[in-house]
Amino acid sequence: MKKYTLILCTLWLSATCMAQNQKVKLGVKAGLNISSLTFDESELNSSSKTGFTAGFMVDILMAKNFSIQPELLYSEQGVKSSFSDPDVTNSNYKGTIKLNYLNIPVMLKYYVVKGLSLQAGPQIGILLKANNKYQDNFLGYNNHESFDLKKYSSSIDTSVNLGLGYQFKDKFYADARYNISYSNVFKESDVDYFITNDMKNRVFQVTVGYFF
Repeated sequence: MKKYTLILCTLWLSATCMAQNQKVKLGVKAGLNISSLTFDESELNSSSKTGFTAGFMVDILMAKNFSIQPELLYSEQGVKSSFSDPDVTNSNYKGTIKLNYLNIPVMLKYYVVKGLSLQAGPQIGILLKANNKYQDNFLGYNNHESFDLKKYSSSIDTSVNLGLGYQFKDKFYADARYNISYSNVFKESDVDYFITNDMKNRVFQVTVGYFF
């Protein structure tokens, strides 16, 4: 955790120094994640999970219609899953995989009209926490358990963001983006923990922010 705090402080201090230039603006943002994990396992049914995201952003004007916006965001992601065996009476499973990341997206913004921008850019995610909290019922016996999945997980997530943003009077800001990961969340499959090595993050995110 100390190294993540050091990264945050270093980036924030660097951004503060750059903000002396009128072409650079500092801001904060927060919003909602609607996340899921893609996987090929047909026996598990999945549904989206909601979570919170918040952090800092820096807008750097590069040309009349172009700017770059690096960000540092805490992000709650994951998926809800369920399973039921029709051949076994009173047999079902419900679980929630929770993945918390420190995400570093770098967005290229192109302003199509005043205030409205098309956005795209890469993202690196540093995994902070991973667990699966579940309950199951087998032949009438109820179980509640929570598994720490971090040792089974990849520490880095690589992805790309696509989205839209809107700037209100140079201060207030809102955006919506879709994040597509192309790295696997878990290093290997394990039926005991209900994880597979082909699971990838997918996140729809809506945020509002303010530039100082």
